[in-house]
Amino acid sequence: MVSFVRSFPCVAFSGSRVAGSSAVASCRALLPALSGLSVPVAVGCASGVDSAVRSAFPHCSVFSVSSFLVGGRVARASFARRSSALVSWCVSGGGLLVAFPLGSCPSGVRPSVSFSGRGSGTWGSVALAVSGCSVLVVAPAGASASWFGSLAASFRCLGTAPCGGSLWVAAPRAVSMPCLSAGGQLTLF
Repeated sequence: MVSFVRSFPCVAFSGSRVAGSSAVASCRALLPALSGLSVPVAVGCASGVDSAVRSAFPHCSVFSVSSFLVGGRVARASFARRSSALVSWCVSGGGLLVAFPLGSCPSGVRPSVSFSGRGSGTWGSVALAVSGCSVLVVAPAGASASWFGSLAASFRCLGTAPCGGSLWVAAPRAVSMPCLSAGGQLTLF
């Protein structure tokens, strides 16, 4: 799986802002395996997953919400604009968005050309990205297709993720996917 992530020309990260959450723990478990990543990396300016990625990749591009002011101030729309810019960067580079959502996809979130996460920035980013670039979602243990809500048709499970979760991928165009041997389970480690 590490070779899958490394096969993209750039990688963007999105995830929960809740420090100490299972999403952040999964991110921290994945990052050491990607430490030698030699492609451009981008992430947001938030705490939680964003902070973990910035620590692992100190020279990454950081999309700061303060760069997307609305009416001269940070507004709710600033966060959506920041996330949209991060996804656009990933799409334009033919990259991979790696997402660590804290909960299931909110009702009404579907693939879209405009940002709409229904309260979840991570799922809004995923919904925006699925039609333009490959997306890898690290889900908790026991997550099934229903956890993805209206985005379920875009994803397929690839196997085990860090911290006992699962890896799900959506690829809008042909990308080289790792193969599972009969009865085998794909893992990161």
